[in-house]
Amino acid sequence: MKAEMRPESGEAIAQEWYVVEGKRGQQLLDNGRVSEATEIFESILARLGNAPTYGRAVILGRLGRCFYASGRHGLAVQQLRSAIDLLGTLGPTDGVKRLRGTLRSELGDALRASGQHRDAKKAYEAALRIAGQLNDFHSQAVDLARLGALALTEGNLEEALTRHLEARRLFRRLHEAEMEAAACHQLGRVYQKQHQWDDAERHYREAARISEDRGRLDQAAQTWNDLADLLQDRPGRLAEARQLAEKARNYREVQRHAPVLFGTLARLGESPSYGRAVILRQLGRCFSMCGRRDLALAYVREAIGITTKLPPSDGLMALRDALQTDLGEEIPDAAPRSDDSTTVRLTADAAADTRTADATTAAEHLGFEVALSEDLVTDYVFEPDLLVDGPRARRITSWAGKGEVQADDVRPVLQPCARTWMDDEGVVHFSLALTEPIVEKHPGVTVVQRCRRELAVSANPRILWRLIREMDGTNTVAEILSGLAEDDRPVAARMLAALAATGAIDVSGRAVGRFLHLATKKGVLPAGGLEGDAVLRLATDGKYRAYPAAPRIAVSQSTPERLRTFHELTRSRRSSRDYRGLGLSRNDFDALLHTACGVTGAMPWEGREVRLRAYPSSGALYAVEIYPVIFRVEGLEPAVYHYRAVENALELVKPSLDPAHIIGAALPVERQMVAGAAVLFSLSGCFPRHERKYGEGGYRMLVAETGHISQNLILAATALGLSARPFGGVFDDLLNHELGLDTAQEQVLLSVLVGHAGEN
Repeated sequence: MKAEMRPESGEAIAQEWYVVEGKRGQQLLDNGRVSEATEIFESILARLGNAPTYGRAVILGRLGRCFYASGRHGLAVQQLRSAIDLLGTLGPTDGVKRLRGTLRSELGDALRASGQHRDAKKAYEAALRIAGQLNDFHSQAVDLARLGALALTEGNLEEALTRHLEARRLFRRLHEAEMEAAACHQLGRVYQKQHQWDDAERHYREAARISEDRGRLDQAAQTWNDLADLLQDRPGRLAEARQLAEKARNYREVQRHAPVLFGTLARLGESPSYGRAVILRQLGRCFSMCGRRDLALAYVREAIGITTKLPPSDGLMALRDALQTDLGEEIPDAAPRSDDSTTVRLTADAAADTRTADATTAAEHLGFEVALSEDLVTDYVFEPDLLVDGPRARRITSWAGKGEVQADDVRPVLQPCARTWMDDEGVVHFSLALTEPIVEKHPGVTVVQRCRRELAVSANPRILWRLIREMDGTNTVAEILSGLAEDDRPVAARMLAALAATGAIDVSGRAVGRFLHLATKKGVLPAGGLEGDAVLRLATDGKYRAYPAAPRIAVSQSTPERLRTFHELTRSRRSSRDYRGLGLSRNDFDALLHTACGVTGAMPWEGREVRLRAYPSSGALYAVEIYPVIFRVEGLEPAVYHYRAVENALELVKPSLDPAHIIGAALPVERQMVAGAAVLFSLSGCFPRHERKYGEGGYRMLVAETGHISQNLILAATALGLSARPFGGVFDDLLNHELGLDTAQEQVLLSVLVGHAGEN
C-alpha cells in the first residue's frame, strides 16, 4: 500500500486514514480473512469518492484480489479492469506504470482462473512489456513464469519450456532462490510432460535442494511428491518413489506443526518443566524427520537434561525412556534401537521369562492362569489448544491370584464393549475398552494417560465359557455357582475374583451407567475429527432434518402479550466467551440461584410432602446437586459451595479456594474464558439416588435434569443482564477432585458459567 495518494495533477496529498485502513485491510487479506478485508476496502472506496486517483486504483486492485481469493473471478476481473481504466486517465509516471503492470498481471490470473486463456495471455504479455520498459527484472521473471504456467496448461510445451528457462535465468541473476526453486519445479513438470525423464528428475531435485536450503519445507514437499509420482512408473524406482513420498509427507507435517511448537515453547518460558521437555522432544522429532539430525539431537539432549531436574513420577520416567529411545535413533551406536511406538514393550515370550515365582505358584493352585496386557497411552495437552502424542508402552504381567471372592448377592456382568474369543491354543481372551483417563496437572501442561487392557485366561475354558454365558447382570454369584458341578465351583469362584480384580467384569451393579458416563468424558472416545473451517461449514450448512415431500403449514410469529416477556428473553440469550473479570452483586447471585433452582412449592404424597423445585426432575428425585464455585461475588469469599435448595442455603464445602485450581481443571483452550467469569455452577449427578428407582436406564433422565437446571440458570442470568453459557470443556477428574466429590457416588455432568461479557 502506498503511503500517499496521487491525483491526476501529480500532487502528493498525505492521507493518514487511508494508509492505516489500507494496511489493516491488507493484513486481513494476508491472513485469509477475506470477507473482513473486502468490507474494509469497500469502505475505503466509499470514503474516497469517485474522483480518479491513484489511491482509488490501488484499492480497486486490492478489492480485485479479495474477489479472486474468494473464488469470485468474474468480480475480480471487473474490479481489476476498472482499476486499469482509471490509471489510463492519470499521468504516465513510473509509479502509475508499475501499478498498471501489477494489475495487468493480476488480471491475467483472474482471467486464467475463469477459463479465458487467450485474454489472460494478452494481460500477462502487457504486464511483461511494462516491466521491460521499467527495467523491472523481478516483474519480468514473474510474468514469464505465469506465461509459462499458462502455456503448460494449454499443452504448448515448447513455449512453456522457453518461458520457464528465461524466468529461472532472471531469478538466478537476482539471487531470488525461492523463486528459482519454483521455476525449476515448473521445468521439471514441463520435461515430465515431454517424457524427458532425466531432465525432469534433475530439475525436480534441484528445486527441492534449493527449497530445503531456504527452509521452505512446503515447497520441498510438493517437489519431492511430484518426483515420487514420476519415479513410481519408472522401472526399478518404486521403492525410491515411496521413500520420497514419505519424505514429502514428513515435510508437510513439520511445516504444519513446527510453528505451533515454537510458539508453545516460548509461552512455557526457559525454566525446566515437564511441558518444556515434551515440546523439545517434539521439535527434535520434527527436525529428525527433516534430516537435520544435528538440531534434533540438541533438542533431545536438552529435554533429557530437564527430566533429571524434575520430581520423579511414572509419567516422567516414561517420557525419559522415550527420549533415550529418540537419542538412540539419532545416534545408532549410542543406545539399542527399540520399537518406535513404545517405551517399554515386552513380548509374550519376554513376559513369560519375567514371570515371578509367586505368580507361577498361584497359577498352579488356582487351576488357571491370567496374563494381563496393558497398552498405556499418554497425551500431553498444552494451552491454548495443542495436543501432543506421548509415549506408548505395553506391559504384560501375570495375575498373582490376589482378589476378593465375590459376595453371593453380587450380579456380575461383562464390561460393556468387551470382546471375548478363543485362540487356537484354547486360551480365552478378553479385550476391554479404554479405562477411565488419569489426568495430572503440571505447570504448562496437562498429562492424560489411558489404558487398554487385554486378558488371556489359560486352562479350564469349559468353566470360563459357562461363566461368560451366565454373567448377564441379573444372575447373582450364588445362582451362577449353584448351576455348576460341585467340583467346578471353587475354580469358578476364583475365576470370578480374577476377572473382577483385573477389570474384565463389573460387579458394581451399574455397568451401563458407569460406561455411559466414562465414555462421554473428555479424552476417552475420539471426537468427530472436524477442525477449523470444517466446523464452521457444519454449523452453517443448514442441513437440518427436512421432509420435502410433506405439506408445509406456516407458523405464526405473533406473540401473545402474556408470553412477550419470555419471548424477548429467549431472543436476547446468547452464549459469549469474552467474560470481563467483573464480579456479581450478592443480590443478583442470590436471585439467580433461588429463581433457577429453588423450591417453588410442595406436593402431598401419601401422607408425606415432596418439595418441588423450579425445574423438572424424573420421579421428583432431584438427584442433581448444585455446586456454585465462587470467583467474584460481593460478600462471598472465593470457595466451593453447595446449594441446599430445601433450605435455600449455601453450605461451605471447600473454603479458601484458589481460583487457579478450578481454571486449571478446564481444557487449556477454555481457561481464559473461565478465568473471566464470576461464578461456575457445577452440576453433579448423584448416581445411587437416581438408580435406586430407575436403574441404569435412568442415566439419560439424569442428564436431562442437568439440562433443565442449566437452561434455568442461563435464562435467569439473561433476565438479570448477565451472560451465561453451558460449559463442559473440563478434565472431569480434575474438576471432581477440586469439588471434593466421591466419584464412586457422584460426578460432574455439566457446568454453567455466569458473569459479565462483552458490553454487559
